[in-house]
Amino acid sequence: MDWESLRIGRNDRAALIGSTGCGKTTLARHLVEDDRKPYSVVYDPKISDNISGWEAHEFHDDLYELQTSKSRRLIFRPDIYESADARLQDEFFLWVYANKHRRIYIDEAYAIHGGTNPAFHLQAILSRGRERGISAIVATQRPRRIPILLLSESEHFYIFRLNHNSDRAVVYDITGVTVDEQFGLRNYEFIYYNCLTGERSGVLTLDLNAR
Repeated sequence: MDWESLRIGRNDRAALIGSTGCGKTTLARHLVEDDRKPYSVVYDPKISDNISGWEAHEFHDDLYELQTSKSRRLIFRPDIYESADARLQDEFFLWVYANKHRRIYIDEAYAIHGGTNPAFHLQAILSRGRERGISAIVATQRPRRIPILLLSESEHFYIFRLNHNSDRAVVYDITGVTVDEQFGLRNYEFIYYNCLTGERSGVLTLDLNAR
């Protein structure tokens, strides 16, 4: 499937679901670095894993420096203590919500505080962000363990290989993509589902040489 056909609407929401190394971040980079959405910010809370290949983005590990940067494309990578601070996390989402007209990518939704009740301003981004020109993309390898709001607000689903049947069952409940179909996916293969139109693809493969 070519990169152009994978683009989402300017203010759309998308969920990228799959295990580590399956291709989620590669696809996310394409969706985020969309010239129709020149302002973007990545929240990268995984700490131990370096998010690579994002040379178009400016990296920050200090929230104040991020907030005062003039760069159009930013990555915020909090340290281990900041990642554990729910207040700081909500302050980051408040900054995104207040600045409007951005595409935010959350590199691992499992790291979001609040359980079934995530940060107030993240909820605002997901439920009311469209009217502020905010597009949101979330990625996770454990859909069973993230707030349902992160999935229920998405129009677009990109379903990669998952390791656990309990996670595959969650994907099936939302998209109708069966556990057997998910089990057969290899790295860089995925199935696309649009929950608004009911459109569903067969197995697609990322063309890594197309970009």
